[in-house]
Amino acid sequence: MNWEAVSAIGELIGALAVLLTLVFLIIQIRQNTIALQQQGSRESTSSLAQLTGVVMQPEVASIICKAYQGEDPELTIPESLVLEQFVLGWLLVFQQDFLEWQKGMHVSEIWESRLPVIRAIFVAGWVRNWWATIGKDYFMPEFHNVINKFLQDSARDDGNYWKRLNYQPKLPNPQ
Repeated sequence: MNWEAVSAIGELIGALAVLLTLVFLIIQIRQNTIALQQQGSRESTSSLAQLTGVVMQPEVASIICKAYQGEDPELTIPESLVLEQFVLGWLLVFQQDFLEWQKGMHVSEIWESRLPVIRAIFVAGWVRNWWATIGKDYFMPEFHNVINKFLQDSARDDGNYWKRLNYQPKLPNPQ
């Protein structure tokens, strides 16, 4: 028996085993990345759903509507606190989405779907003022760049979010 041939066959089998292991690891890493992206998306969506539930409470909704009906609404201190927590909650979720997107943990489509919502949050003059004075201090500098892109444009419709919808309630026809 030729020991050199046996040795060469052993090396070939070892090389194939290493190659197969590497291919398996590559597949596992890709599957793990997809699973992590999906988990991050689910967690973000769950957080946004919880925040939406809070917004749907009539007393909270009325304060938010008041702030989004014009450039400079007159809000009481308790109303300002509610509005600040509303904006802070949403933006903290979006900041986390942004950070995960930067690291490849969020697919681009998810992050891009958040941008119109962020733009809508900054329609209100109150929110813009809050961001400029104290709000930005709660967030990472990388996220400031995202927000600053929206702030370069003036607030749409003088800060009246509802104007764009051109909502006219239908009244019953008196007969």
